[in-house]
Amino acid sequence: MHRVRRPARRIAARYRLPAPALPFLLAGAVGVFAGLGAVALTEAVELLTDLFFGRIGPAFVDAGGDWMIIWVPVLVAVPVVFLIERFAREARGHGVPEVMLSLETRDGRIRPRVPLVKGIAAALTVGAGGSVGRGGPIVSVGAGVASIIAQETQQRPEMMRTLVAAGAAGGVAATLNAPIAGVFFALEVILRRFDVRNFTIVVTSAVIANMVAVAFEGDVPGIRLEPHTFESVLEVPFYLALGATAAVVGVLYVRIVYATEDIFGRLIGSPYLRALVGLLAVGALGFWHEELFGVGFDSIEVAVVGDFTATTLAVLVVLKIVATSVTLGAGASGGVFAPSLFIGTMLGSLMGQGFNSIASGIAPPGAYAVVGMAALFASAARAPMTSLFIVFEMTRDYSLILPLMIGVVTATVLSQLITRDTIYSIKLSRLGVVLPDDSRALAMDSIPISEVMRSDVAAVRREATLEEIAEALSWAPSSVLAVHDEGGRFEGLISQTDVTAALQRGSTELASDLQIRSPASVYPDDSLRTAIAVLSEHGVHQLPVVARWDEQRLVGLIEQTDVITAFAKYAAQVRPQNRGRRVTVPRPVGAVQLEIEVEAGSSMDGHSLAEIDVPTRAVVTEVRRSGVVLVPRGGTLLEAGDRLTVLTESNARLSVERVLRGQGRGPRR
Repeated sequence: MHRVRRPARRIAARYRLPAPALPFLLAGAVGVFAGLGAVALTEAVELLTDLFFGRIGPAFVDAGGDWMIIWVPVLVAVPVVFLIERFAREARGHGVPEVMLSLETRDGRIRPRVPLVKGIAAALTVGAGGSVGRGGPIVSVGAGVASIIAQETQQRPEMMRTLVAAGAAGGVAATLNAPIAGVFFALEVILRRFDVRNFTIVVTSAVIANMVAVAFEGDVPGIRLEPHTFESVLEVPFYLALGATAAVVGVLYVRIVYATEDIFGRLIGSPYLRALVGLLAVGALGFWHEELFGVGFDSIEVAVVGDFTATTLAVLVVLKIVATSVTLGAGASGGVFAPSLFIGTMLGSLMGQGFNSIASGIAPPGAYAVVGMAALFASAARAPMTSLFIVFEMTRDYSLILPLMIGVVTATVLSQLITRDTIYSIKLSRLGVVLPDDSRALAMDSIPISEVMRSDVAAVRREATLEEIAEALSWAPSSVLAVHDEGGRFEGLISQTDVTAALQRGSTELASDLQIRSPASVYPDDSLRTAIAVLSEHGVHQLPVVARWDEQRLVGLIEQTDVITAFAKYAAQVRPQNRGRRVTVPRPVGAVQLEIEVEAGSSMDGHSLAEIDVPTRAVVTEVRRSGVVLVPRGGTLLEAGDRLTVLTESNARLSVERVLRGQGRGPRR
């Protein structure tokens, strides 16, 4: 067997690059394309905003009066829905949950068409006044580009996941001119774990993406605000109150967004009619308060200055929640980050005016507006570090560190006490995916191969005879030998099975003839997740562990049994903490289970469970995808390769199996 090298490794070998440098070169490429994608999306939104509100909107107003502005968002309803329904349903909504879903179920694989469709649909939605932001779409674009690069260079699952997170970080860094916040967003929200290697790769992408954006757009803050100061320790109770209020409003915001989506889905079946009705409602709200149209950063700057009355601020808090919920419920495309900042700013400014009336000498309303924007996003997304740094970098105001920490921590803790759901996790749970937060996932990601591998690997020279190989195997600690060349460099493996077969046939082969050049290898700092994925992908029982900086230097061997043993030991240590979490559902008497596989091109492929014909005497109990069990819900989108577990009555088995297998089969060739 010849050693199969991934294209990324061939590139490294061709240009004599050290292997450890390759991930950073890939991260740099991801950063460049994420930065260009962010610039393109920003320019597209500005051009479309000028088109719709600088030309088409005024023409409508001239023709029929001021109220005609309500029709501007409606103009993009059909094009946006057509793009999403025809080319990429993943482009619907705010983008971040779809990226997280790809990491959990497909190791970061995103279809190449998704970033393009997402970018166009979001630009149309925001440009025509949809009450959403650019942040979520650019996360989707950056992650999608990173996934394409990772797939083309055939990266391992762990590296692909890291590069996808790096693409998301680059998108946030470039579109908001906030590289540090982009890094923490990727680690807190997308990957949900931190280690040095992930951190350095994500930082590389974020910095380069930000540099690309600055080269085109200039080094300007995302929001232009005057600096504020922390006046007195007597303000601490006010900031605590603001954080607590932001926690409640943030949770309400999240729940209203998804409740509105449910209402639209139940009442209006057609996605086109849903978009027309929803965007018309957004137009009506925008006619009442034009601040509700689009991203809303200009209105944030006005609110911080204090030019809105208390009544206007209160109305904008409520209506922005409604407008954003309706935009997303209508099936349009856009992010929830900018609306979170908008709502938080209005809430903070409103409460700041109240505090100022109580203590006018020590409570400037503008400072509370800044803290409010961070606190509300922290409540909705449960990402405190991202919330802190994104406000620092977007406003360039570092004088409110203590108030920001008070507000963000208070909002995060209280919102977590109210609910474990976030604005991103709810959508995943509705798709049947529960984010892993238990010890098993921690073990998969945190235990390095170096702690599990066997370092005492017996070796022979490539010129060794069959008798010498047999003798070496007799005292070897495992059933595998490594083969080295004259310089001691690793070439391949010899198994005991192959040696026994050669002896039985009286062969005179040497080690160089018997050796198997391993189809894959792993590094000592790779995780158990990577080891399991590579073992499964190549169908082998053991893998050589090679030095990252020199792949012909063998440092150990890892076998399937080593991985299982390590995992079992870890699970035994943490089992007492996890008792009571597993629920066993008894199977009814007279019931049977069926396994149905979804084939490519079948009537199930690309459709949700609600859209397929499930017989009334059957129920889908689980969907397995790439080793991950999804909880089946009506909105769970099926893909080729999914395996459905179906529970049905024993006397209905044949009819149910015939109906479902007929839908699961691909087209005949």
